[in-house]
Amino acid sequence: MAINTFSSKRPSRRSKDEDVVETPLTEDNELLSLGSVVPGQPLIHLDDQAAVGNFLLRELSTERLNRIYGLLFLASNRGNISALHHQRFKTREICITEQPDLHLVWYYERIFIKPIPKCLFSHHFWKTYINQASHPDGADLCGEAYGFLRSYSHLIVHESDFDLARDLRLVPEMVTWEKWCHFIRGFQHLRDRDVAPRYHYGEIRLTRLNFWTTLLHGRSYCRVYHNYAVYFARFGAPYLFVFGAITLLLTAMQTGLATFDDGGIYRDMSARFVPFTLVLALAGLALLPLLFAFFQLKELFWFVYCHRELS
Repeated sequence: MAINTFSSKRPSRRSKDEDVVETPLTEDNELLSLGSVVPGQPLIHLDDQAAVGNFLLRELSTERLNRIYGLLFLASNRGNISALHHQRFKTREICITEQPDLHLVWYYERIFIKPIPKCLFSHHFWKTYINQASHPDGADLCGEAYGFLRSYSHLIVHESDFDLARDLRLVPEMVTWEKWCHFIRGFQHLRDRDVAPRYHYGEIRLTRLNFWTTLLHGRSYCRVYHNYAVYFARFGAPYLFVFGAITLLLTAMQTGLATFDDGGIYRDMSARFVPFTLVLALAGLALLPLLFAFFQLKELFWFVYCHRELS
């Protein structure tokens, strides 16, 4: 199926007649036994099916990225996941995120990685709460969990990667290098058809993702700037370059006009170019104040629209 299309259509899900992959985690390889609550979540009891289901959606769902699957080829490549030690080689800061749809999204010198929830180390939890057969309302959760752990098979390849993951609290303290190797082995060779659509791709560049989602859907995927000073500061270098280039061109034209007194085509071209540069310069100077005013009005609108009485 061709993916280089602007359609956000995701791949069709497998029918029941197709082969279904068995859960790679076996009882022999599980690293955690279940009690009465979700591992790592002392307030969520396992007998509360609704709470467990909502927890799994929060921890695993990449629905936002699945909905724009047709755009992901513009912001990522298939299988481009660098190991943790190589992330350091690229001088990237590894930032912890608890949002599954920000896992492996990178922005310049930062990459966001979600720690592995403790519940995924329990075979019984997989069998009871994640598998499609026992969780029909959340059938995609199985593919989400498969894809998430398959991504970790690329992030943690060497023992040095595992040490970095332990230092960053990406894996629980109970996990050793030997246990990790046995645990992750079953997830390494999962096929794309076995994982959620988002995990058909690896690291996603946030700048491109924001650009295309803003262009096609009217809003960015994730806001990086939370104050105006940082946002407007990034316009400095492009502005200096453009105005410097315009100044250089005008100076060259002025020198040419002084050299060729007879004018002709050169003088006519200069007469048309100078007003254009003046208009361009004025538009550039007006852009930032207008953009600032737009943001202020937008925030005022949302304040009025979302205003409600205190509870």
